[in-house]
Amino acid sequence: MPAQEKKINFFITSNYFPSISITGNECSLMCRHCRGKLLESLVHAATCDELVRKALSLHKKGAKGILLTGGCDERGRVPICDIVPAIRTIKDKTGMLLIAHTGFISPEEACALRGSGLDGIGFDVIGDMGTAKEVYGISVSEREYMESLRAIEDSGLMVFPHVCVGLHFGELRGELRALTMIREVKPATVIITGLMPVAGTPMAHIKPRQADFEKVITRAVEMFPDTPVVLGCAHSSGKDREEIEMIAIKCGVSGIAAPTVGIARFARENGFEVNYYGMCCGLVPGEGMRIEGA
Repeated sequence: MPAQEKKINFFITSNYFPSISITGNECSLMCRHCRGKLLESLVHAATCDELVRKALSLHKKGAKGILLTGGCDERGRVPICDIVPAIRTIKDKTGMLLIAHTGFISPEEACALRGSGLDGIGFDVIGDMGTAKEVYGISVSEREYMESLRAIEDSGLMVFPHVCVGLHFGELRGELRALTMIREVKPATVIITGLMPVAGTPMAHIKPRQADFEKVITRAVEMFPDTPVVLGCAHSSGKDREEIEMIAIKCGVSGIAAPTVGIARFARENGFEVNYYGMCCGLVPGEGMRIEGA
């Protein structure tokens, strides 16, 4: 990595950018890698009134923004449009950054969310439809992924596509195709994540190969030279986590979400310009979101 490019952004969410599940623990898909368990640790808000109340409370405690997420219905959609009035109220009263995971989305829904004041959408892109069937349990086409990506882009909302390394039971299948699909739109960032071993799920003991992270991240950096490529917060656990972060930083990512202490030390000791931001890694960093080193 040339000296002039030795800079890295670290993204810390925790209290700065908490996640709220608008479906509580409920999810109709119950995918094989999650089984709804990833929703359990989030803030829950099942109604517009409850969402506004909790968002205002989080804002008073110092939150700079919120990720709105939740479980999917049987078609792979999160009912974000049901909370459009709450989004509008939260934006009017706090000015916080608000982003969402929507799952598949129509042009009309994307426009409604844009009108509510939502700032952007994170969207998982799978390049192998067999993975969607075997892991998510849904039968979809590549065309449906592209329609959702274009719906978000055409609405004027920022789109931060996610590509998950090893989602197909730890195997690399469709990730590079997903990057090609994403190139059909203009993403604000491209986020590379990895299959997380979640206790109590059928895939609890599966981890992707580190070489596959290197392959996907390298290709993403090559394919999106003018777009930030970031290692998202879901990228394994334990010793593997720091090793994957080391691969990412050497491959040239612009940022890492929820970094380990070890990679932060490595960056400082190796002459990187390090900046910390209290925000979701999909957003383009701004001075107002900068925080002291965590």
